[in-house]
Amino acid sequence: MTNEEFISIINKGFDVWNDWLQKNPKEIPDLFQADLRGKHLPGINLRNANLKEANLQTSNVSNAILSNAKLRKAKLQEANLQRVNFENADLRGVNLFEANLQFANLQNANLQGALFSEEVLFTQANLKGTDLTGATGLTIGQIESAITDKSTKLPDYLDEEMEDGFLLQM
Repeated sequence: MTNEEFISIINKGFDVWNDWLQKNPKEIPDLFQADLRGKHLPGINLRNANLKEANLQTSNVSNAILSNAKLRKAKLQEANLQRVNFENADLRGVNLFEANLQFANLQNANLQGALFSEEVLFTQANLKGTDLTGATGLTIGQIESAITDKSTKLPDYLDEEMEDGFLLQM
């Protein structure tokens, strides 16, 4: 299927998309550079999808399944990403300015070089095993509000400030 065909199904609503995906389990959605700005897609299943360079600015994808998805350099500014499952996702270079990642599962996700801002919400986000090396815009407060472990890789500027490891939770 083409990128446009996948987008056409998504535009019918997340419930139509999820039904279609259930009937076509071997399809791996290719949404490279898809424009999904401002979409209301809570609970959408985009597991394994190619969303490289996709634009999801101001979208609501809360409770979505994005495990193993490829979101390299995607635009997620101001997106509602509450409770999204990003486990093992490739989020390298993604823009997350002002995104809401509360209760999101980012376990073992690759966020190398991701762009954050002080407004990003991380309350109870699972960052166990997450790679944040090279990420910019993070604060200690954001990391303290998340769940981390010894395998969480922080950017150098935060790692140095937290050498005593007091906030690493098991």
